[in-house]
Amino acid sequence: MKTSLVKSTLHELIDKIEDEKLLEIYMRLLQKEISYPSESNDFFRNSEQEMIDRAKASSKSIDEGRTKNILDFKAEVENWKKKRNIQ
Repeated sequence: MKTSLVKSTLHELIDKIEDEKLLEIYMRLLQKEISYPSESNDFFRNSEQEMIDRAKASSKSIDEGRTKNILDFKAEVENWKKKRNIQ
């Protein structure tokens, strides 16, 4: 399907939606895509070797005592979510 047709169809569908919360969710999803396009190369798109290397690096960090307190970790996650408008 051509990009122009997809955009046109999306506009038509959006114009029919009256649910404000649903529209806000769609808006946040689209804003996230525009704001963080490099995020599409995320954790789940890594190769098997990259995942193995990452696991080895994590194990090494643990062995060397480079860990975080769970409360600090949770605070960082919440901050990350706020920056990306994720609830």
